[in-house]
Order: sequence, then structure tokens, then C-alpha cells
Amino acid sequence: MVDKDFAEINALQKVFPESAILLCILTFFLLHQQAVNRWLSKSESGVHGLSNTQKRNEVISFFCKLKACTSEEDFKATSAEFCQTFKQYPLVCQYFQKHWEGIGHMWSFLYKRRVQ
Repeated sequence: MVDKDFAEINALQKVFPESAILLCILTFFLLHQQAVNRWLSKSESGVHGLSNTQKRNEVISFFCKLKACTSEEDFKATSAEFCQTFKQYPLVCQYFQKHWEGIGHMWSFLYKRRVQ
């Protein structure tokens, strides 16, 4: 279990290629929320400013929904639903796809339940 540090992740994958690498739940809930909130507060996100506070909260809530997915199919469907829900904010969807969707296997409960 690691933080979202790709140098560390790459080193572990090289030494332990068969191991599942998971993001620390503390990292996901605290640091991830801070990182996402920081990005959402920037003008480039398209959802910055006081008038979009509710929309930013919806994005954060959706990440929690993704975290709780119970199957790979559910995760994929919920990821698609995320982008559909926020389609009027394409940069939000791009941010999710670039920084979080591709490593869903490291932070979703679905994958953590497999490692016992």
C-alpha cells in the first residue's frame, strides 16, 4: 500500500511484478480530496468560484461513489456515468480520466477486496 507516488509504484512493480499495488485509503480520502478540490478551484477546471460550490461537491461525491464500486463492470459503468453527468464540464471529465480512472485498480474497494 503506497501513496500516489509513481516513482515508488514503478520501483515496486519492477521488484514485485506479481503484487497488487494499492493506494493508501488515507491518501485517497484526505490527499485525493485536497488535490481534487485544489484543481476544481482553479479557473481552468470550469467549476471554480462560489457559484459552482455545489457542482464541486457533486464531483467529490461521485468520486466516493466510484470508490464504493463492487465489480469491475460497476466501476466502468460508474466512470462512464461520471463523464456523462459532468459532460457540460469536459475538463472535469478529462481530469478524472487522466489522473484517476486509469489507476482505479489502486484505489477502488472492488480491487482492495480481492487482496486479503
